[in-house]
Amino acid sequence: MSGDLFRQPGHDGGLFLVKPDGTPRSITKGKQLSAVIADRIDLHRFHNEKQKPSRISAGTLDEMLHTEAFLSRFAPVDRISSQPEYLPGFTLTNSGYNDGGVGHRVFFVGESPEESDSMERIDTFLDVMDFHTQADRANAVAGLLTVLLRHHWPGAKPIILATASKSHSGKDTVLDFIAGMTPKTSVSWEPADWATQKAIIASLNTDPSLGMIRLENARVSGRSKIASAFVERFVTDPSPMLFSPGGRAEPRRIRNEIVMSMSTNFGVLSEDLLNRGLPIHLKPKGSITDRHSDIGNPRHEYLPRYREEIAAEAYGMIARWRAVGKPLDKSKYHPCTGWAHVIGGILMVNGIEGFLDNYADRRVADDPIRSSIAVLGAHLLDKCLPISDVVAEVGRLGLIDPLIPKNERSSYEAQKRGLGKVLSAHVDEKFVIPSEDEEDQRVEFRLEKLRKRFENGKATYRYGFFMVDETESEVDDGPDNGSDDDSDGIVISQDHPKIV
Repeated sequence: MSGDLFRQPGHDGGLFLVKPDGTPRSITKGKQLSAVIADRIDLHRFHNEKQKPSRISAGTLDEMLHTEAFLSRFAPVDRISSQPEYLPGFTLTNSGYNDGGVGHRVFFVGESPEESDSMERIDTFLDVMDFHTQADRANAVAGLLTVLLRHHWPGAKPIILATASKSHSGKDTVLDFIAGMTPKTSVSWEPADWATQKAIIASLNTDPSLGMIRLENARVSGRSKIASAFVERFVTDPSPMLFSPGGRAEPRRIRNEIVMSMSTNFGVLSEDLLNRGLPIHLKPKGSITDRHSDIGNPRHEYLPRYREEIAAEAYGMIARWRAVGKPLDKSKYHPCTGWAHVIGGILMVNGIEGFLDNYADRRVADDPIRSSIAVLGAHLLDKCLPISDVVAEVGRLGLIDPLIPKNERSSYEAQKRGLGKVLSAHVDEKFVIPSEDEEDQRVEFRLEKLRKRFENGKATYRYGFFMVDETESEVDDGPDNGSDDDSDGIVISQDHPKIV
């Protein structure tokens, strides 16, 4: 009846009390509950003057705090938040209790945020960062929106991959921009997967309010690629089990509302990470030491000074998207389909172009096998050759190491077999390479494997690299996995950027 007691989030039971200043206080012990009862009930009213008021024992109260019959009388809370959150329907939390359904029952300790009509602070920051392409810039804003909407799409959000052509290019600065005011932590990359797992789980156990985890300075150590089975599994698991190797804490499941990110200069990312990634690449020109920013130090001065204004501008972007009916951009391809359609729609409504346009490019550039196939295809465009001729070209171009497995190099026949396996695994994939004729233009082609009768009349397999028609687009007409039920499903066409 008091309206200030709620069921504690998590698995340990208990309640929490909202104090007059709006901050929460946990009620997990019998003595704490006894004080709450004494504050609310005048025990003397139920006894005569000669009888001493009776109290419930602390042991009984302890038991009550772990009893469903008692706890079910209080409104459940999934989390207590000091930062605004987006409920289903993409509406912001109000101060106090917000019942958005399972996973979105939030007690918000704070004031309703402002929504700005401007993009000035965001654009000013982006203008001084050395993004490789417009797509990298757009993806940085997409990362900012993803963190704000992190409670949507559990287990269906990408890992943010910040890469650069040299050290001190601003990767961590961009990740700070993306995190905004959301609680975050940094974890040093460990070559041993179990060590990375232990560090991540320790961070989550220490601070349950974390919204973003950053794996810093990932690099290859004794392996050909940067890979982590735990990170790959965590990113795609809607309710991961937190179990630390060698730890004493009991395993527990959480709703996956964490945005994982990684920064690296040195090393090649594994195919699984690239497939699950939101790529952001920085490519500064000239000497890093000669750079001068008109906004001061972007990371240590600009972002702290304007963090609230940047958040207000991001809230405004989502508000404008809601105002026009929450259109989805289904022209964008990514394994995290629902996420891509929503984020793409928000960016299109706000006039930001290039989202995910570099997804295929980075998978080629950051994968040694794909990048080697791209080089090979550039030299064999519009040719259809038997595997023997392709092996000869691979040797001429110096691509044997990435394209022919080591255990398939002992003989010419083994090389043909090994290369055939690698190429067959990438048949019908698209590859993108820079054009030699025009700067900032790209050549896109597809690897095909054909079996038919050629000059000698004998049916054989041949491999061809054929240009992709410029009008061909990757529009995903599949199910909108992970999108919210209340979306009206308006679609934005890539070829004609208007609501259709």
